[in-house]
Amino acid sequence: MNGAGAIDSANWTSADVGYETFKIPPQYENPYSSDFDMYEFDEDIDVFTIRYVNPNLMDLYGHFLNEYHGKKVNVAGHDAVHFTYYDRHDKTNNSVLWFSAGEEFYYINWIGSNITPAIKEVVKSSLKSNYTHKEFYSILNDNIKITILSIPLNLKGLIILLSSTHTTSEMV
Repeated sequence: MNGAGAIDSANWTSADVGYETFKIPPQYENPYSSDFDMYEFDEDIDVFTIRYVNPNLMDLYGHFLNEYHGKKVNVAGHDAVHFTYYDRHDKTNNSVLWFSAGEEFYYINWIGSNITPAIKEVVKSSLKSNYTHKEFYSILNDNIKITILSIPLNLKGLIILLSSTHTTSEMV
């Protein structure tokens, strides 16, 4: 580490995920699995995973929004949403950070409830988002609406009734 909590990532390896090249912290080198969609350090995706969230996977955001506590954050100049949750099976606190690089969306899973300097450096290694602050959160919230509309008809009325008390501005 050098001044002000910064990390020297010059000697870190890198991995291509989606359309980005991410720097990988030394403790997460030598992945269990790595391909276009995902860099998975361990068989347990909660340990450390970077995932490309193509348009078909945006409904995962709705799952995180419904299941876990999330908050808007800025990480290394990227608008992001940081979700935290407790894994009862592994007895660990875990995080998922959603952000965009260029025009694409990604998330990073890791064990821990804080955004560490290493996680910040991974995000920093990607392209800046092409979206404004407002556009980034609108895209995520619009995908929540699409997810609700794609629910089978017999459940749609109940979901719309339950969600009608929440506007998209109240969503993360």
